[in-house]
Amino acid sequence: MSNRNKHIESQSTSHLEMLPKNFVVRFEELTNEEYPQVKVTLNDQQAGDIIDDNAHQDDGYRYHDVFHYTFATLLDWSPCSRSMLRRKRKSCADTDRIEDGARATITEEAISLIIFSDAKLNNFYEGKLHIDDNILSIIKNMTVSLEVSSKSKTDWEKAILKSYEMFRVLRKNNGGVISFNTDQKIVTYNALN
Repeated sequence: MSNRNKHIESQSTSHLEMLPKNFVVRFEELTNEEYPQVKVTLNDQQAGDIIDDNAHQDDGYRYHDVFHYTFATLLDWSPCSRSMLRRKRKSCADTDRIEDGARATITEEAISLIIFSDAKLNNFYEGKLHIDDNILSIIKNMTVSLEVSSKSKTDWEKAILKSYEMFRVLRKNNGGVISFNTDQKIVTYNALN
């Protein structure tokens, strides 16, 4: 962990501000709707709004929250997940404003969309072992002023490929339950009951 990240982490000593070591997220596709939608629940409580693809065609973007939770688990970074998990670091005004604030959240959403645009052109990375280096460079440039700047292109590549593995299985099965272990860096899928 870089000195900058140690400083940021030491600023947030509250247990309620740390990403949980284990959490389970349920992605449930809703039936009888005008267009495909997904309800995301965490600890039996809905996390955010019901999501659809916001697109003319069914491309599965309704499952994109899996990217945020995977980034939180594998990169120790996701302002979007911190918001959804109610783990924003409010005990330090600068960390709350900069690392967990609107600009960081928009940056993460933009990264998700950039990756998604490339993934759509590449069968959602099925069978891929690498992500285009230009995309990884863009991500690194976009996050240079954030705590995640300490993560390497390889770290990002692993997180992206894992998140798309989960995305593909969620889409194929019309949902599922994903367990995230931030301590051991493990993300696993289970079918809906």
